[in-house]
Amino acid sequence: MTDGDQRSEAARQSDPEERPAHPRIAIVLSAGYFGFFAHAGFMLAIEELGIDYCAISGSSAGAIVAALHASGVPAGEIVDMLTSVRRRDIWDSTGITGIAGALLRRGRGWTGWLKGNRFEELMERHLRAKTFEACPRALYITALNLTRGEDETFVSGTIADKVRASCGYPFLMSPRSLNGCEYWDGGFLAKVPLEAMLESEQPHRVIVHHLPTRTESTRFEERNWSAVALLEQALTAARKEIGRHRLNALGDVERRITWVEPVVPPIGPNSLSEGQAAVDAAHRYAIDFLSPQRDLFLSPQRDPLTPSA
Repeated sequence: MTDGDQRSEAARQSDPEERPAHPRIAIVLSAGYFGFFAHAGFMLAIEELGIDYCAISGSSAGAIVAALHASGVPAGEIVDMLTSVRRRDIWDSTGITGIAGALLRRGRGWTGWLKGNRFEELMERHLRAKTFEACPRALYITALNLTRGEDETFVSGTIADKVRASCGYPFLMSPRSLNGCEYWDGGFLAKVPLEAMLESEQPHRVIVHHLPTRTESTRFEERNWSAVALLEQALTAARKEIGRHRLNALGDVERRITWVEPVVPPIGPNSLSEGQAAVDAAHRYAIDFLSPQRDLFLSPQRDPLTPSA
């Protein structure tokens, strides 16, 4: 158990209001490139441990798994779906002609290698509930509103297009237009999309499945840098700084958060077949990490922190 979890447990023991008979649990799935495999493994562990939740929030890769599970798709089916996906299922490339045309326009009109339509159609086919309002559990999806220059959390309307909006990424997938605004990857400003859900749901406990950014473990001086890689490194530093400030702003709320941070193999568009390894690694880590704390997240007949007579 981490220092943060020990502080949380001490607080629950000293404050009866922090020890509800039926705790409201919320889950947050972070952004993380192709981290949806790891998130699926984590949700499989959540189900096996019997941890139910009232709300789930996701950004980018986290938005994919959050939307599917909140809509009623069991974690095992999510794993099967994701591990069976191949490039052809999502690859609707703009092609060389699209890039060439954009070059003639000095780069204007080309923002990503993929259009994103096939990805959105894939989500639409697998979602059991097609709107936020129809989901068995509350769902929060965060994306970056490029037009307004701020992150935005969706809580109503159709789901597939909002997930698509949260998953667009420079050079990889074009932004999504919604209601006159352009949206891109939710992880740019909200790698861990907490605030909107916390304010609306007021959960007693929050479990965050947090995945590291790809470049965080790479030593700067050992990289053979390209301009794109340098830009990505700068964006990573900016996101981490923004994340620190956002977490500091939560104040005492942070003591109710349990961080689950697995080490998983890196997955990219050219290694989708390795997704099962990421699923398994995240699943094992979550089981090992959460099992000793399991009682904190259940709705027991008797509060496990209250001594027996």
